[in-house]
Order: sequence, then C-alpha cells, then structure tokens
Amino acid sequence: MSQLGKSPSFKSETRKIKTFIRRRKWQEVFTFMIFLLLSLGFWYLQTLQDEYEIEIVIPVKYKNIPADKVLTGDNPHEVIARVRDRGTVLINYSWLRTFVPLEIDVKALQKAGGRRSSVTRRMIETSISKQLISSTSLLSFEPSSIQIEYNDLLKKTVPVTLDLRVTLEPGFQISDTITVTPSKVKVYAARAMLDTLLVVKTLSLNAENLNKTKEFTVGLQPIEGVRYEPEEVKVNIPVEEYTEKRLTLPIQCDSVPDNYILRMFPSTVELLFKLPLSRFKEVSEANFEIRIPFHEFEAHREAGELPIRLTKQPARLSNPILNPEKIEFILEQR
Repeated sequence: MSQLGKSPSFKSETRKIKTFIRRRKWQEVFTFMIFLLLSLGFWYLQTLQDEYEIEIVIPVKYKNIPADKVLTGDNPHEVIARVRDRGTVLINYSWLRTFVPLEIDVKALQKAGGRRSSVTRRMIETSISKQLISSTSLLSFEPSSIQIEYNDLLKKTVPVTLDLRVTLEPGFQISDTITVTPSKVKVYAARAMLDTLLVVKTLSLNAENLNKTKEFTVGLQPIEGVRYEPEEVKVNIPVEEYTEKRLTLPIQCDSVPDNYILRMFPSTVELLFKLPLSRFKEVSEANFEIRIPFHEFEAHREAGELPIRLTKQPARLSNPILNPEKIEFILEQR
C-alpha cells in the first residue's frame, strides 16, 4: 500500500523536472536568437556607413515637339547613371526615391532649318545632379549626350466629327445646334497618311443627365504618326427646359380660281408642340402657316380628303403635331 501511494508522487516530480529542463532550453535558444539578431542588425548598420556604387535610372521625356516635326532615329527614353555614396543614401535611391524625368525641350533646342539637335553632356549632368544629395558622387552616365533627329511633316486642315452620347433630365431638351470649336484642326503627318485622312474623330464623350447648357473639353482620337493642332476641342451642348404650347391655325389655299368654291372641314387645326421655356411668350400663331396650293385640292378632288402640313414654322421646335392631320373638302364649280 505504501509503495503504491508513492508512485504517483514520483511520476509527478519527474514530469516537473522534464518541463523545467525544456523551458530552460527554449529560454536559452530564444535569448541566443535575440543576441544574434541584434548582432546582425548592428553589423548591417555598420556596413551601411561604408560607401558603395550603384546604378540609377533617370527617365527621359521629350516635350514641346513642334507640330510640324516628328522625331526619328533611336531617341533614348532613359539615362543610366552610376553614383557613389554611403549605403544608407543608396537604399533611399533604390527603394524609396522616384526620379523626375529628364525633360528635353525639343522646340528650344531646334535650330532654324535644321534636322538635328543635341543635348550636351553638361545639360544631362546638371539635370541628374539636381536630384542627388550633396554627398553623392556622380561617377558616369550613359548616354553621355543625346542626338535628336526629326523630319518635317506635311499639313492639312481636316473637319472634326463628334463621338457623342447625350442624355437629358426629364423636361429638358437640346435647344440648338451642338457646336465644336474649332470645327476644323490642322493635321500633321506623312503624305500617305494625309491623303487618306478625311475627318478627325473626338474621343468618346458621354454627357449624362444634363439640365443646362454645358461645355466640355475633349481630346482627339490618337492616330500613330499623326499630330493635331490643337490637340483638344470644346463641345458646347445647349440645353433648356421645354414646355408644351397649343395654337389654333387657319388653313389657307393659294389662288382659288373665281369659278370655284372651296369648302374645308375643318378650316382650322390645332397645333401642339414643345419649345424652350424662354421662348414661350415670343412664339405665336404669326410664326406658323399652313398654305396648300390649289392644284393639290384638284389632285385629291375625287377622294375629297387631303393631308396637311406646316409650310412655315420657327426653328428650335420639338415634335410639332397637327390635329387633325387630314381635312375633308368640297371643290365646286360656280
């Protein structure tokens, strides 16, 4: 009985000892790892104080290219510079820094009548140095100079067509002609391209839910090898609120011979139309006319029925409707 009572106590103590040993081992490993990482960190910081060399890439951007010129040849789009500095600075260049493009003003470099311009070594060096920290040494860069070559383009004036989609709020309509300014643009391209280019389309323009006149600036659809002047046009969409108006109009006939009597049923019709709210008061019966030549009555004499139409009306009306659309008539000889 005494031996059985001691057995569980012995096993329990054994487990405690093993657990303590395991914990001590992991604590030692954890402590060792911390000191190892600290050592690596201090070593890395120390090495960053040393000087190194790396290559950095500076983009090249060509601007102000004359509209009548096109760049030819192999014009570089980047300059690769080799620099020297402390590791901490070079990390900034490699991972954190975005370099501003080296901008080449082609128009400023162009010589009258020439087909070639040069960006000198000094120009490139100055542009790169402006973006470097004062402690950084610029060792070299490639290319060391840039030769810009260009050819002349031919010119042609071409009309502009709209790629346009318009939606309006309820009660509003387009009240006048949609205008494009300028309506024609100068196009510069090679002769073969100009011979086939009859119109220039705008980029797609979606004008949605308009409730007033609005002006948009929209670019022209790009075509490889073609340059436009200007590169954008203005699109004016006149929009107004519309309302309905009703008028009663008489039907008139030209030159009824004296030996004929013409009776029309009805002799007046109702006109329903929409117009801009701003013009509601200025539009009246005097702005409309339904005048039918006598020979049309003769041609429809047997049927005794004739369709009618507006022969005079002002601009900018929407959906004019005559009621009725036909009249009956009697044509008798005296």
